[in-house]
Amino acid sequence: MQASRPNPATLRAEARLLTIAGVMLLGVGFPLTVILVALALGPSGPPPLLPLAIGAPPIMLGYLACRFASDRLVKARTLDGAR
Repeated sequence: MQASRPNPATLRAEARLLTIAGVMLLGVGFPLTVILVALALGPSGPPPLLPLAIGAPPIMLGYLACRFASDRLVKARTLDGAR
């Protein structure tokens, strides 16, 4: 079986898709967390761990998506320099 090497254009396209997904997740996660923290600080608000339980997963997934996009761009730049 022959393994195909990724080309820089494919890596850049994957990075673009991951960046869009990451920014969308961060755009949902941060405001949601801030709103839930504001509600939790109120006198009869939700439990204090609710912002962490609901807001952390989209923030972490958004960060990881952007991190993987950055890695893809570095790999694409390395492949461009090798040619």
